[in-house]
Amino acid sequence: MDTGQGGSKGPVTIDDLLAGSDTVRAALETIGGVWPMTVLIALDTEPRRYGELRRAVVGINDRMLSQTLRRFVRDGLVARGVMPSRRSCVQYVLTDLGVEVRAAVAEFASVVIGLAPRVAAAREEFDRRSDEESS
Repeated sequence: MDTGQGGSKGPVTIDDLLAGSDTVRAALETIGGVWPMTVLIALDTEPRRYGELRRAVVGINDRMLSQTLRRFVRDGLVARGVMPSRRSCVQYVLTDLGVEVRAAVAEFASVVIGLAPRVAAAREEFDRRSDEESS
């Protein structure tokens, strides 16, 4: 099922996602969801300590932040290292790959933020009609 890097077919495309490519879906899973996207944006371009990220991403719990950071490190988006001045203090920094992905996620988030009022209006309209139909 997995086409990997496209094998003999060439580069990976949207069709590979639709066809069920495990490689493509795993890549999307890494950044899919509000928490991974938010953490990725919070990492920005400077190294951040765990506690700094926890404070920057309001509402995330320790388990979700740890899982997200672990997935980012595994997938090569983030490098994890001990701060030179403190043996027990870990910091996270975007890799070159992470910088590229973050830029795309930030652009996507900007588009979604711009559309948020229209989504809210559509929900209100849907809920209003649903209430009228059930009355």
